[in-house]
Amino acid sequence: MVKGTLGIIGCPILEDEMIFSLSSEKDEKKVYIVDTPTSRTLRKKLESKGVPFSVIDEWEFNNGYSGIDRDSGFNIVLYMNNLALHKEPEFLRRTLEDQLRFYQGRFDAIALYYGMCGNAGWDISKWASENLGIPVFVFRDDKDEVCDDCIGVAVGGHSRYCDFVRKYTGMFFVTPAIAENWGDYSNELNFTKGFEIMGISTVKEVFEVYGYKKAVRIDTGIGIGGGELDEGCRRFSDITGLEFVTAAPGSVDLYPTERIYRDAKGALGS
Repeated sequence: MVKGTLGIIGCPILEDEMIFSLSSEKDEKKVYIVDTPTSRTLRKKLESKGVPFSVIDEWEFNNGYSGIDRDSGFNIVLYMNNLALHKEPEFLRRTLEDQLRFYQGRFDAIALYYGMCGNAGWDISKWASENLGIPVFVFRDDKDEVCDDCIGVAVGGHSRYCDFVRKYTGMFFVTPAIAENWGDYSNELNFTKGFEIMGISTVKEVFEVYGYKKAVRIDTGIGIGGGELDEGCRRFSDITGLEFVTAAPGSVDLYPTERIYRDAKGALGS
């Protein structure tokens, strides 16, 4: 039986990967969600999957919360960050490092459901091994390379991502999570810096300036799909002016998603 407390710190764009991991888990567990502003959709989706959980007030969790039995059983604590961390790669990196330092005493291992988003080549697991007292896990491919962003996670890692970009050069990539959260996501896009987003016409101007004419629909199979994903892509197309193409069959690979959870859970005791 697994024994220990796994902390999962996540980005809303990788929320579906987190839910996939938890809903696939067969071992008995207790799930806790820290009540951050971005945890609402996570709670809703876990309820729809029949995964029970308890909610912890964020202030209490950050100030000595003792309601988790660290001495027995398998506990999973989910902490969702704000999407705005993506705006500045250095700010994202600094914030995650600060969070890991702060929360390491509450967990036996931490899984970061994050792409590195502008911090290509940064291996925060290595940084953690040199600076923290617990292991930290990130999305990795079958060659042990870090997945640099959420698209790399979706298509199976670094080399597959490079192949994917070559195949769909100059196109904007849209996963179910991006289609579902486009309103928040568009406000936090790094390449919108310098533009005052006044409405749809300005958003279209941003994409035109950067030379985007098409978007790639990437159905990961673990988020919204079918008609709901089609509708999300249609709304995206209306807002951005981009024409959609669908990623070729076999483009998606869940290996990094399955691995991060397996590795992090495996670091716990029994």
